[in-house]
Amino acid sequence: MSETSQGPLAGLLVVDMANMMAAPSAAMMLADFGATVLKVERPDGGDVSRHAPMRAGGTSVWWRLLGRNKEAVTLNLKDARAQKILRRILNDADVLIENNRPGKLEAMGLAPATLHADNPGLVILRVTGWGQTGPYADRATFGTQIEAMSGFAYANGHPDGPPTLPAFAIADACTGYLGAFATMAALWARERDPERRGQVVDLSIFEALFGMLGPQSSAYDKLGLVMERQGSRAPLSAPRNVYRARDGRYVALSTSGGAHIAHRTFAAMGREDLITHPHFATLEARLAHIDEVDATMQEWIGKHDADDIVRLLSEAGASVAPIYSIADVFRDPHFQARDLIVEAPSADIGPVKMQNVFPRLTRTPGAVRWSGRPLGADNERWLLDRLGLSRDEMDVLRRDGVI
Repeated sequence: MSETSQGPLAGLLVVDMANMMAAPSAAMMLADFGATVLKVERPDGGDVSRHAPMRAGGTSVWWRLLGRNKEAVTLNLKDARAQKILRRILNDADVLIENNRPGKLEAMGLAPATLHADNPGLVILRVTGWGQTGPYADRATFGTQIEAMSGFAYANGHPDGPPTLPAFAIADACTGYLGAFATMAALWARERDPERRGQVVDLSIFEALFGMLGPQSSAYDKLGLVMERQGSRAPLSAPRNVYRARDGRYVALSTSGGAHIAHRTFAAMGREDLITHPHFATLEARLAHIDEVDATMQEWIGKHDADDIVRLLSEAGASVAPIYSIADVFRDPHFQARDLIVEAPSADIGPVKMQNVFPRLTRTPGAVRWSGRPLGADNERWLLDRLGLSRDEMDVLRRDGVI
């Protein structure tokens, strides 16, 4: 296999003993770029994502995505025999990813100090809701609570409506990206360390989402500003909103990037008079008269079909796009040309379409090789062939619910 087909992380061994979405998505990204990722699950059902809603062939599409490119073994880590097997695997691993509550890894005899005594170069990514320390460390939490307390929900929604939670797992998703980056940063530090020491990465879902909310902390500190709900408006751009076209479809328009973008938009609308109008000429004026600005935009957009609006404004160098559903994404020629959606083989229901690997590397790109595998699909290859357990030992472990 060539370097390109292997991916840039070929040769790394990552053990993913995490559950649900945030930490497993970090492991998925490492697998996408060629790392060997061994998914360790409990024998009685496996990762919770297998049983989430939206099931195809009895298995959630969440698992088919999050489990892609991973090899799957089962270990009941409440049993000392399973803990011993895991430690043997970790002796040769580069990364361990886990998302137990603080202290649980230690209770299983898998404390970082213990693992580092066996394998000093191991990078341990520990993902929790609130972090390994602090008064909330032991609280059970999901992304919902993180989205609530980070400030995201408070600022999300319409001014006359309640704080609004996202309809998808945004806190988990950004944790996955940050977790993959942090893991690679720790591995790079190991490469530069004469002793090739690994380290623990303490990543909280709260901090991952909080870190993505822009300069709210600075604005509050220096200006006393609290970001309030603005619907689809934005404090740095006007007009910027979602508008309904004549054919019932919606378009999203933004004039960020300087006064010339707004002026181009007005000119394309045939409203050159707005360029010098005192309520429209500058960003400050438009923000001060935002209701009038939005009403003017809606009046013009409401007289045209969405495709015509996108064509007219795009040709003028303005920034506009139609509001898409996933069905629209599947049909769009640009996304087809970019291979945004690919097929991943599955063992039971045939190819499963899912988003491709991003970003795109020119020399050593990532790839989707398979979707989430059946529970324990690789037990024999790992435990029998690689660790050298006998079939009799395997039978006893299976009988006792250890694997």
